[in-house]
Amino acid sequence: MRTLNTVLAVVFALLVILFAVSNRTDVDITLWPFPFQATMGVYAVVLLAVLIGILCGMIATWLMQGANRRERKRLRGRVKDLEDSLRIHDSSKR
Repeated sequence: MRTLNTVLAVVFALLVILFAVSNRTDVDITLWPFPFQATMGVYAVVLLAVLIGILCGMIATWLMQGANRRERKRLRGRVKDLEDSLRIHDSSKR
């Protein structure tokens, strides 16, 4: 599995490099209503948009899983309490 991940990461990196080399044309970026303008390569604009999309997706997923994390934490505490009570019960029998 580790080898497969490494191979996929190398292939992905090569595709990103080929994309960047093939799309070096500069474009002007203006973010309305802000007054500034930036000149970037097409590859930078596309990769930045993909990165922002990935980050937004990660944040949304993390926020939506908050209830599951709280429930797991509550259940872990319950399991610990039950294990402690079993240890106390077993030690009192001896």
